[in-house]
Amino acid sequence: MTMVNELGFEWSVPECLYFYTKLVTALLLAWSFLHGRKRRLLPPGPFQLPILGNLHLLLGGLPHRALAALSLKYGPLMSLRLGSTLTLVVSTPEVAKEFLKTHDRLFASRPPTAAAEYMTYNYSDIALAPYGPSWRHLRKVCVLQLLSSRQIEHFRSIREEETSAMIRSLINISDHPVSNITKTASELTNALICRMAFGRKYSDQDLIGGEGIDSMIKESFLLAGSFNIGDYIPFLARMDLQGLNRRFKNIQKTYDYLLEKIINEHASHKNKPNAIPDLVDVLLAASAVETMEFKITRENIKAVINDIFLAGTDTASTTIEWAMSEVIRNPPVLKKLQDEMGRVVGVGRMVRESDLPSLVYLQAVVKETFRLHPPAPLAIPHISVEDCTVLGYEIPRGTCLLINVWAIGRNPKSWGEDAESFRPERFMEDGFLESKVEKFEWIPFGAGRRGCPGQQLGMLVVEFAVAQLVHCFNWRLPNGQELDMTEKYNGITLPRDHELLAVPTLRLPILI
Repeated sequence: MTMVNELGFEWSVPECLYFYTKLVTALLLAWSFLHGRKRRLLPPGPFQLPILGNLHLLLGGLPHRALAALSLKYGPLMSLRLGSTLTLVVSTPEVAKEFLKTHDRLFASRPPTAAAEYMTYNYSDIALAPYGPSWRHLRKVCVLQLLSSRQIEHFRSIREEETSAMIRSLINISDHPVSNITKTASELTNALICRMAFGRKYSDQDLIGGEGIDSMIKESFLLAGSFNIGDYIPFLARMDLQGLNRRFKNIQKTYDYLLEKIINEHASHKNKPNAIPDLVDVLLAASAVETMEFKITRENIKAVINDIFLAGTDTASTTIEWAMSEVIRNPPVLKKLQDEMGRVVGVGRMVRESDLPSLVYLQAVVKETFRLHPPAPLAIPHISVEDCTVLGYEIPRGTCLLINVWAIGRNPKSWGEDAESFRPERFMEDGFLESKVEKFEWIPFGAGRRGCPGQQLGMLVVEFAVAQLVHCFNWRLPNGQELDMTEKYNGITLPRDHELLAVPTLRLPILI
């Protein structure tokens, strides 16, 4: 069979197919060349699959490690295509400084996600709200009135009471010689945040159906950081192939029930009249003040409470268990800590919060823990608000930015050949931490406009808890076993894969 074209040339069918195949191939190559030229303005990155892009590269259990490995091949700033979303990944402090300081305003917003929409009352919070006047006003209220040094000092007695209660609970389980430090740390931080934020502790009976508060927190973190295909491939969002929207609605309903109960109790003055004003009281008072700029709504109050509750519980408890893990598996560190406690505090009493400024080695241990085990190994994503040029690359508006905090904290150029080692002594030099923060080499709390406003409180809670645990007890592993340091990424935070179990022995005579 033959075909005749307009010029009178006679072709067979195979010749015709061959021609059109070559034509299509040439067109595809030309498109690829032009597209490639355009992409040369973006940072390098791995090959992208159709539709999915590079999503398949992040579907493992430890995305921070996967991205750190990719950065060794493609560089400290690389580009990925996650579905339809262009994403930049930063893995070194020098590049992080470009985005979080030099071009901070352009990357100060947050990408929209289904989880954020459901769990923050349509972006009414601080952590996930888009950048703008409303967010700036709300953050200012929180920094000046909720998380100021004066307000934190007001809650000192609560922290001391709950930390002492933690120690008593460990003493009272003498018939169970192995203590679950993971559970102990979680119960402590939940109690602290509840009392500082809500004025009292809340039990499982305060939730719909008696669901556990601890389970609710873990489900929230898991959902907030879950891979949701609809966030990256929009036309699949309504299909809810993973069933996440149902889970978002369920957890939002559970949280809303608890938050409404908390706000109503405060609004009706059910708290004791002589009690220290808690964070809900402060927010309610701020909501009564109308400004030309912004009015704090009930949704804002619930969303901010949710932020503080989630950010202050799991992140702090995770850091406490990592700090204790490193101390227990490094006996010389434990001895140096206890020697310092002996000099500063003595064995005649427990640690007081006022002792912390004098416990320099303890502070170094906590800072080193945050470096090696940042509670959020990948900072909450940023998004560009306009087209811009950074480091010679053209970054379009709507580009997502991921900061690999875990990789930055282990960068050998910043921390030396022993960057993977737990060595608190590196923080003992005067001005060392300030230098590292200035160079963006130590950013476990983020940096720039979207840096965590609760850093002071977070550091304080971890330091005080570790101080009491180390001062009151000697610690060893059950049956002389080695400590498994495997991580488990739960969506946002990075806890241990297995609970931390250890054997405490009282060392203070006053507690015996």
